[in-house]
Amino acid sequence: MPISRLTLKHIHIHNFRCHQDFNWNCGEHLNLISGDNGSGKTTILEAVYILAYGRSFRQAKAPQLARWGEDSFHIQATVKRYGPLHIRVDGKKGKVNMSLQGCKIVNRKDIFEHVSLIVDAPQGVRLIDGNPSERRKWLDRLVIASQAASYADYQGYLRALMQRGRLLRHGGSARELGSWEQQIVVYGTILNAKRAVILEKLNQYLAEESHWLDLPFQLEITKQPFENKEEWLLWLVGKREEQQRLGRITQGPHCDRLKISYSSREIRICGSRGQQKMSGIALRLAECAVLQASKRMMPILLLDDCFESLDNTRILRLLQRLQEHQGQVLMTAPSNMAQNMLKHVQQLSLNNG
Repeated sequence: MPISRLTLKHIHIHNFRCHQDFNWNCGEHLNLISGDNGSGKTTILEAVYILAYGRSFRQAKAPQLARWGEDSFHIQATVKRYGPLHIRVDGKKGKVNMSLQGCKIVNRKDIFEHVSLIVDAPQGVRLIDGNPSERRKWLDRLVIASQAASYADYQGYLRALMQRGRLLRHGGSARELGSWEQQIVVYGTILNAKRAVILEKLNQYLAEESHWLDLPFQLEITKQPFENKEEWLLWLVGKREEQQRLGRITQGPHCDRLKISYSSREIRICGSRGQQKMSGIALRLAECAVLQASKRMMPILLLDDCFESLDNTRILRLLQRLQEHQGQVLMTAPSNMAQNMLKHVQQLSLNNG
């Protein structure tokens, strides 16, 4: 099966944040949105993201997204996969309605199964220097996106955790607790195995990215120290009284920590802001590669404020890498940084010539 290259062809934004009416025909490969601070550069990427997921990567709710003084907004776009996909989003009074090819969508996954986007933004999930739980949730979302059947395993694991906790609070019998503990171990073992597969793939792709990074790095996850299911189950049984007092289980996939490390040191601690920025973009490129391999579709990459904290040398290396990227890239930068980018692009053209 051939790999599909996803491309945003055109977008129209109406009464969305600071934009009253905005139209844009996008290029096939690299696209730069430049402007002064507060001019709405990030808002354009946000609108593109909403087309796929029906929500903002800034975590804003629908009433806050409409332009000041307006009670609704809409976004329309044409996205090319094998053929054109016409998507529309209407937001009003806290609700977001989406349509694909003119038909209203009830389940949002019907769109993001066709339209895959990856975003790196200061106002989005901060993988490098953010909370460990953010990194774990990001990994789990990637597992589900690349292995759709994994969603049921996550639901089963979380349901078993919740039911066991409820029984502990209300004095459930050992038999009832044992049944849910069995499910925790079964589903948890499956999740650990699926995470390991994705982590191995990510690290393979990250090794290929090392040539343009200051700090070649890898991902590792710290998980429960159980050698087998039986040991895990015995631990749960032995910790019932303690966990009843604490109100939570302190070991399991829901507590694992995802570390992003260079030579056994976490980049969030040992890396400069520029090194962290480059590492974050490299991680997004590896994410693109994982989804391309699993879904046979190259996602659209959104890079907000992509030159933040980067000197001219790092900007040049980043641009060289993005020019090699197979998918479409939409990126933003302040006006002064845009001038630097143009100079670097010209220099790249001379070098390639």
